[in-house]
This record gives sequence, structure tokens and C-alpha cells, in this order.
Amino acid sequence: MIRRMFKRFAIALGIIGFITLVWANRTGRLAISPFDHGGVLTPVSEATPWKKDSVPVRVGIFAENVYDFNMTTQSFAAEGLVWIHWGPAFQEVLDAEGVTIEQVIHPVNRVNSWDWMMKPFYPKPLQTPGGDHYQLIRFAGRFYVDQIDLHRYPFEKLTVPIIWGLNVMSDVFSADKVRIIADHAQSGVGSFIDVIGFATDKYDVNEYVQTYPTSFGYKDAGQKSQTPFSQVRLEVTYRKAPLASIQQFILPLLIVMLITLLAPSLAASLWDVRIAIPSTALLTLVFLQQTYRQNLPQLPYATYLDQIYVTCYMVTFCLFCLFVWASNTLDTCPEAERAETIARLNKVDSWFQIVCVVFLVSTTALNWFFPLKF
Repeated sequence: MIRRMFKRFAIALGIIGFITLVWANRTGRLAISPFDHGGVLTPVSEATPWKKDSVPVRVGIFAENVYDFNMTTQSFAAEGLVWIHWGPAFQEVLDAEGVTIEQVIHPVNRVNSWDWMMKPFYPKPLQTPGGDHYQLIRFAGRFYVDQIDLHRYPFEKLTVPIIWGLNVMSDVFSADKVRIIADHAQSGVGSFIDVIGFATDKYDVNEYVQTYPTSFGYKDAGQKSQTPFSQVRLEVTYRKAPLASIQQFILPLLIVMLITLLAPSLAASLWDVRIAIPSTALLTLVFLQQTYRQNLPQLPYATYLDQIYVTCYMVTFCLFCLFVWASNTLDTCPEAERAETIARLNKVDSWFQIVCVVFLVSTTALNWFFPLKF
């Protein structure tokens, strides 16, 4: 009697714990809050207010080559050209500050300065017939990818940015006084931007305002201040081919689960064969998950594929528990009731298969449209 009550209590506790965990994830109670560094990145649109006396500077970016993407270091290598057009008003600002255009416009997300190359085409900026100034710069080096979202792995999209903006040299170059305007018509990409393992999707050229939570000591040190700087981004987007991802990651998992779900179709009298299948499937699932995880960096969240694996673990464990119960029931039943017991167990197996298939399909779809928040 006590043993039966304890078993029911354990089952009820497990169900309540599972429901609580799912509720906490769906409501975001276990979500990881992003670190607040105090800065704000604001996209620029036609409705963005600008001061009338802000000085415009036109910047264009052309990426000739994108290569050597490294998921672990969140960086990639790129080579290309950047050009700057500016008028007499901005030239007066440069002259007053005693700096050149190459010192003011710089790569914001550059890494590894030791292998960085930035070479102007002209010793002095050219002057156009209209009185504007023009400089063309060739660059090569590594860039940091500030946003990598692998929640939907292996069906994720990857956006690599090449960012050029105003240097944080003094308050005279803040976004309140100088605005970078992207050269949408001339900016673009070359024919050597494909990254192995991904299909090139598109590219965009966008303007942003990066607000830093500091004045870099330019203003009164006793006051907390913010400084916005204008920038332009060339963002190249890559995606995984869905069919290739299904063949590489989903198909092996699907085959293992099909074999596992077919195990209840074996006669209940073959209990020794049946009970070995979930154990083998569980080891295979662990191996498959660890193998695909080796290609990813350490993530603070579960990917979409991880959520599928968790569902498969649950089904496999439940199947093992079913076979243990069926084996004990068959072993303890009287010989006269053996045929009836086997028929009843086979009926339970059939219902279990249906419930597991519905559970796998529904949770897989649910996790795609409503991802877990943790």
C-alpha cells in the first residue's frame, strides 16, 4: 500500500515539475536577461530627426571578399573599398581639429589590429568640380560579428556586418553635429563573398546612430553623459539550406526515433528484445547531439535542435519505463492469464505509439513557432 502511494506521489511530482518547467520557460521566467552596457544602437530612417546644422558626410562600402568566418571567435575576414564624400563645411571641421579624414572615419567593429590594412588611394583627398572632397580607401582585416543568433539552429540566418563610423575623438564629431549618409546606390558586394557552409542570401546598407554611455572624458568628468556617433553598416546575410540541414541533422535523428517507436510493435512476449531498444537509442541520441554540438561554440541557451533532442529523450525514457512495466506485468501474471495479458499489453503499446507520435510532432512545431524562453 505504502509502495503504491509512493509511486503515485513520484509520478504526480514528476508531472507537476514538468508542467512547471514548461510554464516557466514559456513565460520567460527562466530567460537570460541581456547585459545592459548602457549603449544604444538606433537604426536611422526617414523619420529620424536631425539638427538642421548637422554636417553631412557620404560614405559607401564595397566588400570584395568575405572569408574565414569563425563561429567560436565571432569574427570574419573581409577585404574591400570604402569611399568618403564631404563638403567644405566638414573640411573646415577637419582643419580646425588638425586631423585627416582617415583619422576620423574608421572601422568600428575591427579586431586584430596587428594584421589590419587601411591604405588611401590618394596622398591627398581629391577635390570634385563642385567643391566637395573625395577619398577612396582600401581595407583588409578581421571584423567582429556583434549579433549571432543560433536559437533556430540548424535553420539559422547569419548576418556579418562591416561597420564604418566616426571616430570618438571629440564632441565635434558627434551625431548631433555630423551625420553619415550611406551611399546606397554605389555600395555593394563582389563575387567572392560566399562563406562555406552557408548560402548567400542578401546584403543591406543601413545607417545607425551608436550612443556610448560616456563622453570619453571630453566633457565634465563629474557628470555622467552620453555621446552619439553616426555610422554606416554593410550587412551581408547568409542562411543554411533547409534541405541540407534536414539531411545532415534531422534525418539521422528521424531514423533513430522511427526505429524506437516501432519497438512497441514487437510482441510483448519478446520483452528482452524490446527493453534493449530504448537503451541503445538513448546512447545513439547522446552521440548524435554531442557530435553536432562540436561544431558550435558554448551557448547560454538551447537551440531548436536541442529542444528536439530533449523531446526525443523524453519519449525514449517513457518507452523504457513502458517496457519495464510490461516486462514485470508479464513476469508476475499467472500462466492461465498470460495470453490475455499479452493482448492487453499489445493494445497499450499501440496507444503509446500514437501518443508519442502526436507528442513529437506537436512539440516540434510548438518549439518552432513559440521557442522556449531561456
